[in-house]
Amino acid sequence: MSASSNLYLPGFPSQIRYGWTLALTLLGLSTLLTLWLLWPSALSMAHIWFNSQTYAHGTFIPALTLFLIWTRRQELARQSPEPWAWGLIWIALATLAWILARGVDVKTVQHFALVAMLPGLVLTLLGPRLAWSLVFPLAYLFFAVPFGDFIVPPLMDYTAWFSVLLLKLSGVPVHMDGHYISIPAADFVVIEACSGVRYLIASLALGLVYAYLNYNSLWRRLAFMVLAIGLPMLANGLRAYSIIITAHVTDGRIILGYGHIVVGWVFFGVVMFLMFWIGSFWADRHGPVDARNGAAPRASSQPVNAFNLALIMLAVVGVLGSARGTEVLLQQRAQQTRVEAPIRLPSAVPGWQGPEDVADVWRPAYHDADAELAGRYRDNGGAVELHLLHYRNRGQGTELISWRNQIHERNETWRPVAGRSRTLTDNDGQPRAVQETLLRGPSGRLRLIWHWYQIGERATIDRVEVKLRELQMVLIGDGRGAFLVALSTQGDELTLDAARQRLEDFARALPQPVGYHDHDD
Repeated sequence: MSASSNLYLPGFPSQIRYGWTLALTLLGLSTLLTLWLLWPSALSMAHIWFNSQTYAHGTFIPALTLFLIWTRRQELARQSPEPWAWGLIWIALATLAWILARGVDVKTVQHFALVAMLPGLVLTLLGPRLAWSLVFPLAYLFFAVPFGDFIVPPLMDYTAWFSVLLLKLSGVPVHMDGHYISIPAADFVVIEACSGVRYLIASLALGLVYAYLNYNSLWRRLAFMVLAIGLPMLANGLRAYSIIITAHVTDGRIILGYGHIVVGWVFFGVVMFLMFWIGSFWADRHGPVDARNGAAPRASSQPVNAFNLALIMLAVVGVLGSARGTEVLLQQRAQQTRVEAPIRLPSAVPGWQGPEDVADVWRPAYHDADAELAGRYRDNGGAVELHLLHYRNRGQGTELISWRNQIHERNETWRPVAGRSRTLTDNDGQPRAVQETLLRGPSGRLRLIWHWYQIGERATIDRVEVKLRELQMVLIGDGRGAFLVALSTQGDELTLDAARQRLEDFARALPQPVGYHDHDD
């Protein structure tokens, strides 16, 4: 179907003038309809904007997008909008992505799918030529998505390493243990707030606008974006170093504590000023291309087939409505599924005695589980703790894979020392991947942790695979849900190999699949 087809109904006008007023009205109404139908995702995205300093910039992205579109108003006025039915494919794909992500509550994908609806609506209601003219502002809109947590750990590593490097160059005695930095005057820890991710994302968002408005050539824009990435990373490392060196110089009498957050934003303002000042040295002196073209006559509206336009709008409403309808059906199905077997710890693990009660010394920092079980098992060589956290996927907010869920809390009690993935071989000869984490406790004792995820018969450490298999369970009505399986044991530097062997022996003896059934002898 295309907008120029000759389909019509008796009594229905065959042609209609399709100008900017009508096109923007339909686009605005479709955007409001999208936000209304997909309001859970829009609300969760806004909640993150207003409650996270890292993603607070998202509140300004829609306004900045409209401003970027306004700067191209002269070029846009020379073109005529034209409905394009093939744009419905984009909307349908974004809707499908939203439905799948909503089924297993992957909020990041939901947010990306929601934002992707707008370029699809522009493509459908304004046409591909106008959509291409707006490709940068529409792409910039994706900066509204709260996304970027995956870069926090490497940024924390960099900040700790850079600070220690400068301290050593300054002649300050320093010891680093993971993200913990100790000098004679005080101890410091590089937490998420110290990683600089909020400054880096905000710098990218502002830097893209500056580069778009002040440069015409690609190489100038790329050069400025390299500056927008490198300068805040360098500045954040210097900020962390300055806090520590201040404590050293004053012999611990001046420690900023949480005041360093305020200092950080002041520092960020100075960095942005420097970035724009440096970027001005290679800015195009003639201004943005669109501003130099001068005023142009407004393009006249084009006649389009009224019946086809009505079909396109009905299709837009139908596709968007299917998202909400499918979500309701999936939630009803998830609520109706039953758990096939009681959830309990293995009552017998060959070669091990237990389970015994576990003192709450350590537990995985996972939230909103439907059930949590823990037990200690012993052999002649030592003890292993088994933690099972069960998620049944029966509603939003109880997801196994979530940005909040970590194998350990980032606090003063347990300090991460090292982490890596390992592969062990089951008794049947099949390889199994586990994620290893080494923590140091307040007394200096080490705790070695192996964890993986159990979904049905499948054990994996791949978080994407977990979400896909959870979605599969929802679709086929399998109510068993998924588990976090965590094994841990105490050790020290001299017995880590023995601790690893202990965990491997227990993992091999552990009946599979874990948690779904009681494996009696």
